[in-house]
Amino acid sequence: MSIESRYIGRSMKRREDPPLIQGQGRYAADNHAPGTVHLAVRRAGVPRGDGLKVEFSAALAMPGVVGAWAMGQLGLADDYMPDPNPQQPLPIRRPVLATGEVRFEGDAVAVVAAESDYQAHDAVDAIEVELNPISQTESSLPGQSFRIGDGAAAIERAPIKVRQHLSMARIEGAAMEPRAAFADWKDDEQRLYIRATVGGVHVLRDTLCRCLGLERSQVIALAEDVGGSFGAKNHPYPEYIMAAAISRLLKRPVRWVASRSEDGHTTGQAHGADLDLEIASDEAGRLAGLRGKLAWTIGAYVGRGGFQDGSMASHAMSAYRMPALDLEVAPRHSDTPPTAFIRGGGRPVGNFGIERMIDRLARRLGMDPIELRRRNLIQPAEMPYATGLNEIVYDGGDYPRLLELAIERAGANSIRERQRSAEPVGIGVAMCVESTGIGMPEPSRVAVRADGTVLVFVGSTPQGQGHETFVAQVVADRLGWPIEKIEVHAGDSRDVAFSFVTAGSRSALEVGNSASMSAVSARRMLLDRATEKLEAASDDIVVGVDGAGVRGVPERRVSLQELVADGLEASAVWDSKGKNAWASSCHVAVVRIDAETGGVDIERYVIAHDSGRPINPMTLEGQLHGGYAHGLGYALFEEALYSPDGNFQSPSFLDYTIVSAPELRAEPELIHTETPSSHNPEGFRGAGEAGTIAVPAAIANAIEDALYAMGYEVAVDSVPVTPMKLWNLMRSGSRREIS
Repeated sequence: MSIESRYIGRSMKRREDPPLIQGQGRYAADNHAPGTVHLAVRRAGVPRGDGLKVEFSAALAMPGVVGAWAMGQLGLADDYMPDPNPQQPLPIRRPVLATGEVRFEGDAVAVVAAESDYQAHDAVDAIEVELNPISQTESSLPGQSFRIGDGAAAIERAPIKVRQHLSMARIEGAAMEPRAAFADWKDDEQRLYIRATVGGVHVLRDTLCRCLGLERSQVIALAEDVGGSFGAKNHPYPEYIMAAAISRLLKRPVRWVASRSEDGHTTGQAHGADLDLEIASDEAGRLAGLRGKLAWTIGAYVGRGGFQDGSMASHAMSAYRMPALDLEVAPRHSDTPPTAFIRGGGRPVGNFGIERMIDRLARRLGMDPIELRRRNLIQPAEMPYATGLNEIVYDGGDYPRLLELAIERAGANSIRERQRSAEPVGIGVAMCVESTGIGMPEPSRVAVRADGTVLVFVGSTPQGQGHETFVAQVVADRLGWPIEKIEVHAGDSRDVAFSFVTAGSRSALEVGNSASMSAVSARRMLLDRATEKLEAASDDIVVGVDGAGVRGVPERRVSLQELVADGLEASAVWDSKGKNAWASSCHVAVVRIDAETGGVDIERYVIAHDSGRPINPMTLEGQLHGGYAHGLGYALFEEALYSPDGNFQSPSFLDYTIVSAPELRAEPELIHTETPSSHNPEGFRGAGEAGTIAVPAAIANAIEDALYAMGYEVAVDSVPVTPMKLWNLMRSGSRREIS
């Protein structure tokens, strides 16, 4: 069998889909072992409060209740969630159960266990909680500065400057499956088995070890099927610690499943960003630089999602030569759930900032925004391009080509003709250069069995990214094996020593390269054994699922059983040493405005993208389609709303609007280009967020373009652009006569 690429680059249906669409998925909430008890959590119910007192004697007396606990009663080695950055201990740590004070509505103050879910929820309502509500606060944390060149001085010298305030609403992960956990302490083994809706089983394992005082070998963390995450469910939450601790206390399996509104109240949110920016250029539109401040809310506690500063700043460069940059990214506490990385992980904020400012500058210069972009794009001959910010180097791509392909497909010239005919249409462009990968070592294992089956073990935990399919394609190619014989295992903390969460568009890049290395190593081991047994040069040996033979000498063969005996296993770790691969794209939106209602109709949406060497073009397209839908939500619909006194008003899908089929009737038109990354052996780049990041800017730019053509002198300064917001914008702004 040739080891040329037979599977990498081939469109294949996802292996993981049939059981899911046939109702055979295995989610955390599907576990109902005999003897299971059910948890319900009592929440604070107020945005801020102190003087916390909890009384659960009435709850304990209710039918089916087997226990109730408050802070300090769970037998934990550490009653607080681990610091996300141990090198910089936090002044305010998140408690598993609140003590003394509560910092947001969803703070857990007590937990009750009962024989049934209904009994647990009945009992939790009987828990008496005393709190002194205190005023809502937003306290600032130390900001980070990001600079290229002489920053502010270069901008001061520039003849043309435009300043604008922009904002992006707070958004939710809004996954189909609410968070859940099933914990089972095996007392005879002194070991905990836990299934949870997480994107990183090893991070969950280590958190449980820290909080319960266990060794790594005592915790088996599993995530079979996860019904969406988009980052919000990636990391451990206090409820998982409660479930594990109570299972150990009761020596019974414990199940906790969030209701839809409980999930909305407690699962991490993102964005909530205010941008005060100033962009500068010369009279011809050549950029001099960008400066300003990005302030964003990180919630009641600093979780892992509180470290998005670098992504925001680095993605404010986009695809342009940026001679000077002077940005301060300033987080602030708020009475909301701790921030999570949600599809884009800070990247949409930086991209929204620069791409909106490019359009604002174009209006000031009296120039078409498309032409202004042409004048400032990094050219392919300049690759690899050192940006000057934090040693970031763009590793290839043709940004001008992406722009031209996208605007030609979208029919930019015809849109201008329609505008001159007084049609209320607009075209918006947004470039995007996206960091893919997180730069941490990624392990994998490949085991070859005597029957020809190949087991692949990876650490990244999938929630819909197609790991089983793309990893099998990579291994089949690099091992030279039929893909039907490849089994991929993920979501089990025993599979590899450690792996981080599934995030940052990293799976194809980091898991793909690691699996490739393990497969190549396994093939080399097979060849070495065959060389020894057949006494022939490795170049003359053909290895396959039936064993090995000498090319041209059919009688000289050795079976696979003889080669692998009880099994052959190879492992590898792909380490990018912090070098991300940078994917690129150009998004073009064509919209039509209904001036009477403030409605926005997406007529066309084009994405010209370069996601490196594709592993599976079909799943790549699926990622881009799904990413576009997510970005459309950011642009027009999604907003986590809070009342003036801090109460959350949109915890469920009755109140929080996500896109549905009618909003997606304009299917995104995809234009594929390919520039292999020079930062990894396989040339892969990530694509999980490429369809999302630039959508808010592209649609906001298109809406403003339509309004400008209609004579409205207004700035679309925030997303989502809801009908009411757009209707008010048209009635509050000045309007010039159109010739």
